[in-house]
Amino acid sequence: MDKLVINDIKLTTIIGVHAWEKQCPQTVLLDLMLQTNTASIAKTDDIADAIDYDKVVHHLLAYSEKQRFQLIETLAHHLALEILQHFNTSWVHITLRKPGALTPANVAIIIERSK
Repeated sequence: MDKLVINDIKLTTIIGVHAWEKQCPQTVLLDLMLQTNTASIAKTDDIADAIDYDKVVHHLLAYSEKQRFQLIETLAHHLALEILQHFNTSWVHITLRKPGALTPANVAIIIERSK
């Protein structure tokens, strides 16, 4: 399986369970892996046959700015659904990190979804 990887996408969204988090947008960091088929894409060398990673990133930036979730698990799940619905891939692997969620540790969720 070939994979397109996009790392360190900085999404701004309302996320958290505390009252202050529900008022203040925060930055979460997103890493993506999407299934692709480079052999067929290489035959045409045409962006129309590939996953346009610029469009993926801008779609997720716009989506996350409009959303409000309490949990990173929920945001990760919905980001995966957005990718599967709007882009030419049948599998996505997401790592979503919430910097600063805990002072002594980093917090992340890793999920995979497929059609």
